[in-house]
Amino acid sequence: MTAWRIVGLHHLQLAMPPGQEEVAERFYAGALGMEPVPKPAHLATRGGCWFRAGGLELHLGVEEGFHASAKAHPALRIDGLDALCAVLRGTGAEIAEDTQLAGHDRRYVRDPFGNRLELIEEHSA
Repeated sequence: MTAWRIVGLHHLQLAMPPGQEEVAERFYAGALGMEPVPKPAHLATRGGCWFRAGGLELHLGVEEGFHASAKAHPALRIDGLDALCAVLRGTGAEIAEDTQLAGHDRRYVRDPFGNRLELIEEHSA
């Protein structure tokens, strides 16, 4: 047995291009309904923005020469997946269907910068 253990996830970070904080806020706070989280003053000067929902923090950090990954992604657990997908489609976002996992429905969407997000909902018993 080790003297340490991983106890949870503090946050995840995705990259975004410089100067696109308003675009990020429209998607993450507006469409996804996440709560904006003020960045500490010493980090706010770097740009980017932070959001919170369901015990998860998602940070968007500015990256010069940003290029979204084709496959890497966070998977966000959702209650009401069909309703969220309808909202996202209403903003012009494309929802990608995929092979389902046993006991779950899942779909993919890309944020305005091309970051891939998996949206997954557990089937109720």
